[in-house]
Amino acid sequence: MKTLNTLLNDELSLYLQTWNAHWNVEGPQFAALHDLFARQYGELAALIDELAERIRALGGRAETRVAVEQSGGSSAAQMLAALAGAHESLSRRLREEAIPESERTGDRGTADLLTRAVQLHDKAAWMLRASAR
Repeated sequence: MKTLNTLLNDELSLYLQTWNAHWNVEGPQFAALHDLFARQYGELAALIDELAERIRALGGRAETRVAVEQSGGSSAAQMLAALAGAHESLSRRLREEAIPESERTGDRGTADLLTRAVQLHDKAAWMLRASAR
């Protein structure tokens, strides 16, 4: 349960970072990035809900302790790089730690959910990197 709650909070943090980028992005790519960030925080919201519901289904409590400090001073390129890096980091942790842990305990439902989360993060990172070019 601890791993899932840690992931829940990490996903919430990324959600807030993405929402902040959505609000504060500026420049010639404003419309496209504003829409991209909105789609991505919407996808993250759905994933967060699934994670919290999985925690509850397993008999745990969805515990949130998120502290995110954002400044609006970043350039669009910095926002794209930071968000891509955050998605890549979460994907790596899911693949290397959380999914193997779920598989070791025989929790196929959680492993499946986390595999879908990897796919979400990999796609998001790709879109962010491609938008930075």
